[in-house]
Amino acid sequence: TGFGTGGIIINHRRLAAMVVAVALVLALLAFFRYSRMGLAMRAAAVDQEVALIQGVSVGAVFSVSWAIAAVLAMFAGLFMSPDTGALTASMYPLALKALPVVVIGGLDSIGGTLVAALIVGIAESLTNTYQPGTEWLSWMGNNVAQVVPYFVMFIVLLIRPYGLYGTKEVERV
Repeated sequence: TGFGTGGIIINHRRLAAMVVAVALVLALLAFFRYSRMGLAMRAAAVDQEVALIQGVSVGAVFSVSWAIAAVLAMFAGLFMSPDTGALTASMYPLALKALPVVVIGGLDSIGGTLVAALIVGIAESLTNTYQPGTEWLSWMGNNVAQVVPYFVMFIVLLIRPYGLYGTKEVERV
């Protein structure tokens, strides 16, 4: 079931997933920017020893980060499943796309991850749409779109080894 205008029909579950995803990302960004624990998490991510010296409980930071990861995974599992509402073993390709998205965006950039998710999604959709009907690429088969996120990751890492929005770290000894 869904609603639509102009020939575009949007499923209610997909719309709810988009709204919840945007709300969760905004909440996560606000948490990291304005809360004491968010500041402690950012400090521990940069250098744990310095964070310990400044009085940050790194153990508490790890616990909170695992709790946040569990809550985000719960929402992902809730909305990733198709209309049945159950997770199945056939959904593993969705989980495998997370690695290239995070690496393309930059390991330390939430905004970069969002941009990378759009890039990977568009590249995969274009491949699904145009590759099977192309005579000179039809020899590749119908599942080339499953490899496209890794191909995009490879190209980005050749150009920017730290990702599109990742921090370029230079360590001098």
